[in-house]
Amino acid sequence: MTTLTTPPRRKKFYLFGYPIAHSAAPALHNLCFANWLTEDVSPNTFELWSTSKVTDTMVEALSGDDFGGSAVTMPLKAEILSYLDDVSPESRATGACNTVVKVSTGTGHKLVGQNTDILGIRNALLRALRSQFPGIHISSEASYSPSSGSGGVVIGGGATTRSAVHALTLLGLSPLYLVNRDVTEVRAVQDSFPHLDIIHLKNPDDVEAHLAQQDSPRILMIVGAIPALAPVTSDERRVYSTVSTILTISYTKPAASSGLPIPKKRIFLEMAYKPRLTPMLQVAMAHGWHAVDGIQAMIEQGLAQQRMWYMSSSSLQVGSDPHIFSAELEKSVRELCEGMGDVVVDGEEVDRATGKESAVMPTCISTQFLGSDSGSR
Repeated sequence: MTTLTTPPRRKKFYLFGYPIAHSAAPALHNLCFANWLTEDVSPNTFELWSTSKVTDTMVEALSGDDFGGSAVTMPLKAEILSYLDDVSPESRATGACNTVVKVSTGTGHKLVGQNTDILGIRNALLRALRSQFPGIHISSEASYSPSSGSGGVVIGGGATTRSAVHALTLLGLSPLYLVNRDVTEVRAVQDSFPHLDIIHLKNPDDVEAHLAQQDSPRILMIVGAIPALAPVTSDERRVYSTVSTILTISYTKPAASSGLPIPKKRIFLEMAYKPRLTPMLQVAMAHGWHAVDGIQAMIEQGLAQQRMWYMSSSSLQVGSDPHIFSAELEKSVRELCEGMGDVVVDGEEVDRATGKESAVMPTCISTQFLGSDSGSR
């Protein structure tokens, strides 16, 4: 359990990116901030900061005394890393930051970039697994043992794909398989994780060769990280036919081993959630998989951000600690997000970076780890 500390008070938190007017993040975070209060003080605030660049004005906000932390979305997930004091191992591995945490140092503070998309994916999968085993305590730190013969699949090739690869690795799934029509994108993911066994499944024949043999690894979890659009081109249809072949492989559960329990139904997490029931999620459900929509990953990553901001810590342990907030608050967050419709945008969203140059890039952080975050899933 994480030792509680005094949370930030009267601070400003932001979502940086563009376009973001449709985001549900302010509703989630301001609900949490209202429940942080332990005395009669003004709550923290969470605001949208629409910008397509890291500008001087944005850097000033980051360095202000009233800055508490931020969420970050496209197109700034890679760019912002160079303007921070430190970068977490997870952001280094994935080349992306979606969370800035203001961490106390004893003599002041530093701004640390973290990628809570990883926890959004991992914790959503663990929550689905817990629902299959309500009588078993499943730790957020638990993973499958190497002897379980358990693998995972990610559909995609961009920033979210790298987060999914990292999340499945934390769960102990290996080898990992990528389904993607673009060989270049797959190679970029493989190059980001040279220590991992990542295999490209290009078509149904590859699935038969790698996953349908008697001694093949058993796929326990799949993460979909492509846009929620029905396939149109032959390459797009090939992605669906490849995934469908994986979904139809009969499920022979691996032998029980130490670590996480083997799921009764294999789990398919779809990262896209507009619409909630995406074409890919419908295919997974039709084949009997335990389907998890992208709202669950969004909720989990938002709660991870809140825990890190509350504790002024960017660690994965803090981001997953269920004891930091009450069960009632987390239930309220889930009910809010699950019941929320699409945010209606009034008027045209204004990009605050229009006509402005990017801020001068500092030299305090090495940029050699930054990935080519094109924004694709």
